[in-house]
Amino acid sequence: KEAQRAGIDHARSAGAGYRGRKPSYSRAQYQSVVDLLAQELGTSAIARSTNLSRQAVLRIKGDQMGAEAALAAWGL
Repeated sequence: KEAQRAGIDHARSAGAGYRGRKPSYSRAQYQSVVDLLAQELGTSAIARSTNLSRQAVLRIKGDQMGAEAALAAWGL
């Protein structure tokens, strides 16, 4: 963990920035999830229709702004 923290700190200080892990979903999948959540569909149904894992859908559901920020950070 110390080596990982050092690498993250180095990336941030070098100007390259630390973007975190690349999202497992595309912008289109993100938008589909948001639209389906607005229709109050269940998590499993959304996961099946978007070909995402339930956990990815729950992650988007729990923090839509953070999910959007992750896509923007990766240029997706």
